[in-house]
Amino acid sequence: MKGFPKKIAVALAIALSLILPLFIRSPFIQHILVIIGINTILVLGLDMALGHCGLVSLGHAGFMGIGAYTGVLLVMKLNMPFLVGLFGGTVSAGLCGILIGYPSLRLRGHYFVIVTFICGIVFTLLFTNLISVTKGPMGIPRIPPAEIAIGDLVTISFKTKLSFYYLVITSILVLLYIKQRLYSSKMGRALIAVKEDEELAKSVGISTNFYKVTIFAVSTAIAGFAGVLYAHYVRFIGPDSFTMVQSFNYFVMNLIGGSGTMIGPLIGPMLLTTIDELSQLFKPEVARVLFGLALIVIILYMPKGIMGLINRMVSRERI
Repeated sequence: MKGFPKKIAVALAIALSLILPLFIRSPFIQHILVIIGINTILVLGLDMALGHCGLVSLGHAGFMGIGAYTGVLLVMKLNMPFLVGLFGGTVSAGLCGILIGYPSLRLRGHYFVIVTFICGIVFTLLFTNLISVTKGPMGIPRIPPAEIAIGDLVTISFKTKLSFYYLVITSILVLLYIKQRLYSSKMGRALIAVKEDEELAKSVGISTNFYKVTIFAVSTAIAGFAGVLYAHYVRFIGPDSFTMVQSFNYFVMNLIGGSGTMIGPLIGPMLLTTIDELSQLFKPEVARVLFGLALIVIILYMPKGIMGLINRMVSRERI
């Protein structure tokens, strides 16, 4: 019976996320909802590495860019359908995660963080300088909208913000299901053991490097998935979309929401994306300063994120 109210709350949240946008007519609010959703997908992937295994990555925007460019080039250069581009972008980012993770995850401490930081910079340089492939700083414009063909008769197009929102929210629900299954699986328990004490995990026969590389590859693949969705929503990509600043923003979103929780990766992107988008309506310089100050206050007084604060308040009430 204890889990019954929780299940009701989850069902109500899902129903609200599906029904509420139908009554929102403002294109700006619909745009914010889509961007929140795309950021949520990436942060969910990042949390699988950080929250499950303690792997801090400061280069996820670069993996997002790998997925975006790969997916777009497959669609625009090779005339592949959207789903092929989505699959290609996801797989390419995951393979890059394996290539980078396999040697670097053998390092201990902060060295892996530095590797991901450097990789993020290298990816941005590649996006800028491989002009024959990425068109450099000019970027790739006129990206076609996402379309999914069902047989030869039905084609679902995601040209409007509302239709794209439902594509994104469906992806989030699938990822949440995968994440829940991962938590309760043998792999999830092994990852938590690695996060808590890697040496102890090794001593009981857990292949720590295998699990770390695997979860990092899954995490980067999800970043690539988010990148393809972003490209087909905005319909333009350039190096400025996948910078180190963006990687840091994703890390902070996960930190503020509460890493290693089911709800935290949803709260962080929702809060910070809304603040960031609304700040563009005012003076950007002043807004950025206030945004930074707000982050400092949140990190100082909520070191385990918003979900950590909520859990602490609930535990106090029970006492």
